[in-house]
Amino acid sequence: MFRHLPPGPTGEVAREAQVMTSRGTSSGRDSLLTAAGRVLRERGVQGLRVREVAAAAGMSPAAVIYHYKTTNDLLFAVHEAAVGEYTKLRTAAARAEKASPTARLLACFKVGVPPYTDSALIELLYEMHGLTRRSPRHAILLTDLWHTELALYEEIVADGISQRVFDPDDPAAAARALLALEDGLVLHSVSDNEFMTSSLVLTTFANVAAQLLKCPALSLRSR
Repeated sequence: MFRHLPPGPTGEVAREAQVMTSRGTSSGRDSLLTAAGRVLRERGVQGLRVREVAAAAGMSPAAVIYHYKTTNDLLFAVHEAAVGEYTKLRTAAARAEKASPTARLLACFKVGVPPYTDSALIELLYEMHGLTRRSPRHAILLTDLWHTELALYEEIVADGISQRVFDPDDPAAAARALLALEDGLVLHSVSDNEFMTSSLVLTTFANVAAQLLKCPALSLRSR
């Protein structure tokens, strides 16, 4: 499925390169990544077509070629940008100033759960994560994301322990369990499991976290 993009006429590519350079390549790349993300959410990885991405970005196919020589390069750039944006949101929630460890824990979790967060971003991430089975660099990207998420949970748990809010038997194991629980719950949520509503996802996570961290204040009533 990974293929070279169809080359346009040499003159067209040259003209497009001049246009891209004059208005800023960074802006052009951002527009393409946004458009590609939209197409990927609507059609999936298998349905990605260069001409549709170009049309969605208001550019010609030559502009895509100028920035990304292959479909694989474009897909990786979209995945990398989505992970970067998600990491930024997640880190901000986990390190919110003047927030209690319990509030930060739930806020960090909710960054990955529609509709509490950017649903389009989460849907795109799960669409792109499917590429990890076939592409080492996509797998590395996902692995790095997992380590980042785990580190944030570990940070919150450690802070809760220092404030005597949390008292887990094994802090490292608790952080790993929370991340694994989140991944499983959100997967069902974004996969349109009608039973796993967003409120049930949040309640389930909070109640399990309350047990793991021995923090009754985290418990939520089932809704």
